[in-house]
Amino acid sequence: MKITPSLKLYFLAMMLFTGVATISVMSLFSVHYFLSGVDFSMSDMMKRQAKDQQVTDGQPVKIRGVVVASRWEDLPPQIQANINEQELVPGELMKSIDGNPFFSPPKAGFFAIKMQHGDQVRYVSSMFLSPHDLKNRPRKGSHFLYIFLTGLVGIIVFSLAPYLILRKVTNPVEKLKNWAKGLNKEQLSQPIPDFHYSELNTLADIVQSSLDSVQESLAREQQFLGYASHELRTPIAVTRTNTELLRKMMLKGLSTEKQLQVLDRIDRASVTMTDLTETLLWLNRQADKSIPLKPVAIGVLTKQLFEELGYLLKGKMVEISFETDDTIQQLPEALCRIVLTNLIRNALQHTCEGQVMVTQKNSLLTISNENLQSDYIKDELGFGLGLELTQRLVKHYGWHYKNVCTDNGHYVEIDFCTKA
Repeated sequence: MKITPSLKLYFLAMMLFTGVATISVMSLFSVHYFLSGVDFSMSDMMKRQAKDQQVTDGQPVKIRGVVVASRWEDLPPQIQANINEQELVPGELMKSIDGNPFFSPPKAGFFAIKMQHGDQVRYVSSMFLSPHDLKNRPRKGSHFLYIFLTGLVGIIVFSLAPYLILRKVTNPVEKLKNWAKGLNKEQLSQPIPDFHYSELNTLADIVQSSLDSVQESLAREQQFLGYASHELRTPIAVTRTNTELLRKMMLKGLSTEKQLQVLDRIDRASVTMTDLTETLLWLNRQADKSIPLKPVAIGVLTKQLFEELGYLLKGKMVEISFETDDTIQQLPEALCRIVLTNLIRNALQHTCEGQVMVTQKNSLLTISNENLQSDYIKDELGFGLGLELTQRLVKHYGWHYKNVCTDNGHYVEIDFCTKA
């Protein structure tokens, strides 16, 4: 099982590592410079004493805890016992510490310097905290222990600081995560909560915008599928009906001319499906692009669509009347086909007994239906996916469109040239 790294733990670990490393290095430098400072102070003080005092053999001078002698043998026995004369280097401090100064004060400290004063050699020594003196003095903690404890306190404080900072930052991040995780369609329309930091608010806005875009895309895709399934019913029905008819004609050996007529209807239905699909895609995704124009005879196209949708009148007593002319205009044929198909289907579906009247003159087309049945439900006329699609197409292309209910039916008027 793969362990997913946590950004919070990584940040905390890196901050702790950086803090501990920094404080540890600074503590080591503090100890180093403390020892160097002590050695330098002791060496400088002893050298000054050696230069200021006049000494002779066998008569060492002792002042302020410092002994100056011209011979090694004249120094105190403790110095001679703890420091090797052979290891002395002229001008350098030699020391010997009894005890561990890092955790407690040392029991004793011995210091010696060999110096060349003119043509004379002088030995300078100093010692402190002899066992006898240590018993009579109050014990104090080691300076190094204080440094260690200070560093430890610094590490603890430095550990708490990033934890508190991280907690202050991660709480809004956790809030943002929970908000984004629980987003749904209803919450996307609500205002974005305040996540305290501008960067998090910006990120929340990006998340909401992205999900809005996804929701819009899904809505468009669902709408496209709905429109496509609705509009392709007619050409599919025409294709299936005429395919079955063509099979029967071939089995009966009817004339090739009649078979070609049926085949032409199948071909027109396939072209219609292609045009419908392209038009729906144009409406759904490419509404900013133009759709190609073709010469369209509105009256001829209307009669053709009534013929294709004739199966909707099966078993009904409906009279169809046409009054059209031969006007041809440059129009988007596929778009006109969708609009006319939906208007004609709407009229045929909602007329059980009565008449449907079609009038076309130039670019103006009217379709009205009159239902003679007493159980006609007025509110059912003109509703549905087909009418919704028709309204979108007409509005988008800017045609004049009128759709009103009458006493026993519906009246539709559309002008393919006049802007709405």
